[in-house]
Amino acid sequence: MKNTAHWIRQTHLFGKDEYQCSACGFLAGKPAAACPRCGTKMKGAKYDPSWVDEISAFDAIVEDYYFGN
Repeated sequence: MKNTAHWIRQTHLFGKDEYQCSACGFLAGKPAAACPRCGTKMKGAKYDPSWVDEISAFDAIVEDYYFGN
């Protein structure tokens, strides 16, 4: 296991942000100094722009509904 890791901030279109431990994958509601599951000390956070995929899917649904595609 790593000595240090970082939180990966995952933003969601219709939900709260989640923070994932880069060492073990644990999901937390907010970042902490160490991961509650594996105990790895954290060195900051990184941003995961996967919410863009969520907005693209939502946009496609709305576009099909309003424009009849």
